[in-house]
Amino acid sequence: MRKILFNQKELSSDQINNMRDFDLVLKKVQAQREYWRSPWFYGTIGLASILSFLIFI
Repeated sequence: MRKILFNQKELSSDQINNMRDFDLVLKKVQAQREYWRSPWFYGTIGLASILSFLIFI
């Protein structure tokens, strides 16, 4: 079941412009890229792959 809100007041252009923070978006994208390059990520994926391969043999 979803909750849908009707007749909400519309935001003004000033409120919308105040919520825009493109620097924050770029920081999050950069953090995401760094996460994929982490050796911990590949080590965890590699270990899980090896263990699942050994279990299903």
